[in-house]
Amino acid sequence: MTKQKIILVYIGNEQGSWGAISYPKPAHYYVMPGILYCAKVLESDSWINENFEIHCHYFNSTVQTHAEMLSDILACNADCVGFSVYCWNVAFSLALIREIKKSAPKTRIIAGGPELSMKKSEECMDFFGHNPDIDLLVFGEAETKLPALIAALFDKTALPAHLTGYSFSPTIGGAGEFTKGYTLDPSDIPSIYPFTVNIKRSDSCGLAMVYETGRGCPYKCIYCHFSHRNHKPYRYDITRVERELQWLFEQNFDCIHFADAVFDLDISYAKAILVVCKKYNNATSLFFYCSFYKMDEELAALFCESQAQICVGIQSTNHDVLAKINRALSPRLFSDIKDILAKYPINFYVDLIFGLPNDSMESFKTSVADSLKLSPSFIMVFPLTLIKGTPLEINAHAYGMHALENDSMNVLDLKCEIEYKNIALYKAFSLDDLVEFDDIALALFYFYTRFRKSLDYLEKRCDSDTGALYRRIGQKTKSFLQTRGIVATNTNFIEGFEDQIKAIFLSEASMAGALAREIAAFEEIFKLDIYRILMMNSPNRQKLFKNGKTLRQATIPITPQTRIVRIAPGKAIQIPFLLTDLLSLAGIRDSIPQKGDTVFVCAPFTRWEVLLFSISLLEKFLLDAIPTDRAVKFGQLMQSVLRGFHDTENNADREHQVLDILTVFRQQGIISFWNPVVEK
Repeated sequence: MTKQKIILVYIGNEQGSWGAISYPKPAHYYVMPGILYCAKVLESDSWINENFEIHCHYFNSTVQTHAEMLSDILACNADCVGFSVYCWNVAFSLALIREIKKSAPKTRIIAGGPELSMKKSEECMDFFGHNPDIDLLVFGEAETKLPALIAALFDKTALPAHLTGYSFSPTIGGAGEFTKGYTLDPSDIPSIYPFTVNIKRSDSCGLAMVYETGRGCPYKCIYCHFSHRNHKPYRYDITRVERELQWLFEQNFDCIHFADAVFDLDISYAKAILVVCKKYNNATSLFFYCSFYKMDEELAALFCESQAQICVGIQSTNHDVLAKINRALSPRLFSDIKDILAKYPINFYVDLIFGLPNDSMESFKTSVADSLKLSPSFIMVFPLTLIKGTPLEINAHAYGMHALENDSMNVLDLKCEIEYKNIALYKAFSLDDLVEFDDIALALFYFYTRFRKSLDYLEKRCDSDTGALYRRIGQKTKSFLQTRGIVATNTNFIEGFEDQIKAIFLSEASMAGALAREIAAFEEIFKLDIYRILMMNSPNRQKLFKNGKTLRQATIPITPQTRIVRIAPGKAIQIPFLLTDLLSLAGIRDSIPQKGDTVFVCAPFTRWEVLLFSISLLEKFLLDAIPTDRAVKFGQLMQSVLRGFHDTENNADREHQVLDILTVFRQQGIISFWNPVVEK
């Protein structure tokens, strides 16, 4: 018997790696696991497995056209095509559905996903009226109900009485039940590993796997779908997670994006996961959503070792706002947790939302200033979006929200790389506030991740508040961008912009009263930021990143065969100012001497951050001699040292001196060394 075919489709695109901070490639395609879960439960059903072949198709709208996707789907001669629909692919999906039905009218079409959130029959009938080519809508999690729904769609079998979260088209009966059902037992969620995906990508695009260690969210935020489940969050058994992560790490994904709403909700479980990652991860970057609510030094140390980037969803530091949106913020975050973050260089960023209920422009700028005190890698700010079916969207008027029409925003000439669609703001905000937000967002997106040394100085040097400083930078940047017809981006560096950026910063410093000698020193700090950008965009970046775990081996006795390599393509540069002066500009201001002792500044950019320290001639020699793109044996390095420094020390003393220096360099993250025997 020839089996019928079910094709499950997800359409994604290539997304920039925010801030170019922790990812080995500049862009990634995110593999959403939804259709893999659906395929697994269908294959596990005896009737479905007997009668159907199940295939998953991942498309990339960055490199594939509508016509190419349509051709691939039609070539499968599928009897049923299911679409996983999100806000970013809904238009593409609906357009494909229309073309599929036009070419193959007997094909059954199913659609589900977060963007489809109907709550009553009238809403569904209106949707089907505009989209008559869809036969079945599935709401919420699909694992426990999809086999029964497909059986009813093809075999017209009766649906189980307990089934919830679906609606059939009026053309095939119109039956529906609009209560969203959720999988209550983690054992009911199948493991989808191993799997095979074939995704077309551009050469510079990495592959990121979206992975969950469980489901649910402790928050009940009114603007979000994620938390509105009918049970408490749960996590999978740690043995299952270890088995799945081991397989994922073996596939050499560029990134594993943990989709847990609050990864560190259970701090012991989070530590266990990080230990698993430390055990198996050789080359993959990690991403987590965290609260830092229970942060301690042990967890901080594990995060530091994990090649991770972490999002902390602060959203607002105004407690009236947080209470209104049903969200909590740890009171420890700006006290003892701040001290832990200062001690451990965790690569984290914070999210803030503009336009929340009970907020205002001044309050939002306070949230920005508060967040900057934590010294995050960067700050992601977004205007509030009304997401269909959330409590905020359903009761927008009661919350004092007013939606903004696209036409009214188009005339504002907003320049930040933000998608201004379906925006709603609290009544205290105006369109002028949105322009001010855009100015601040542009400065945060474009400048904060790249020019940290320069901005740290400006924040201390300028007498005005942080929000005003960032707005002025944003306004001045827009003046330049408008002449070039370009948009500032948080993911790409605009070439040829260095002089204009420096002019913007220097004008701010001058406005704050900086004198000539201080301006000259500030130009050197700006130069450090430029070096950092060049290193971040170096072709060596990916190669060095992927050597991560090998280079972090435990302490190894150094022998002539021990190999040494520079961790990042840093460079020792000479600056004609005292190091102490450079690190305390705000305090000494115009008392900086015009000339000082020569100071060498090493910029290895470990974790993509600048490291400053004075170095001796021998230290400089070692930094110049140790390559960044290949290993050198310790014995060979010592031969070079002895040839270059043969006049003052005997060989044994010089070797001890070099060993001491290399040990310090390794502790500072500048170099790493390992032994071939240990490596095996």
